[in-house]
Amino acid sequence: MAAVGLLEQAGGIRVETSFAPFRDAGRLLYQGPWLAERLHATEALLRENPGAMLPVTRAVIERGRRYSALDAYRAQYELAALQRATDRLFAAVDLLLLPTAGTVYEIAEVATEPLRCNANLGLYTNFVNLLDLAAVALPGGFGKSGLPFGFSLIAPAYADRALLDLGTRCQRVAGLPPAARQSSTMAWPAGTTATTSG
Repeated sequence: MAAVGLLEQAGGIRVETSFAPFRDAGRLLYQGPWLAERLHATEALLRENPGAMLPVTRAVIERGRRYSALDAYRAQYELAALQRATDRLFAAVDLLLLPTAGTVYEIAEVATEPLRCNANLGLYTNFVNLLDLAAVALPGGFGKSGLPFGFSLIAPAYADRALLDLGTRCQRVAGLPPAARQSSTMAWPAGTTATTSG
């Protein structure tokens, strides 16, 4: 993977690990009672002006009606267990390197199967908020198809500045123009360890 080599050139050390706890946490976002939280936040809009929301968005949020308080507590305990598993991982490494999106869809594909396509597009990012992590997405170049791809650097909460600094270093190594505005003066230490899903 080109992004792994890029990060190694920027001073990272590759360590492989399982993606399973991150994947399982991400699934809770759209396949669990967190949909009920979105329903709570949008209930008045859905009642008073349902047409203001895209039909596919409305369909996803309406699924929140199927969850009970018992489901919510079960999911909270499941998320807490997944949080402990990912905390153990981040005790051993500084960051996680993943594709920002696993694939690129054409507009017609998304229009035909929006729920499946969007779930796939969020596979490597949906867990970030639920696990209280920080992330930055970076351009990775172009694949064989000519379509662009990107990768994300993910770390525990409050690592934002260090991630942005490392992202800037990765862009320099890749020969990409720097961001229009430097957002950090914090240096990422040499010998930083990164992990990729195995």
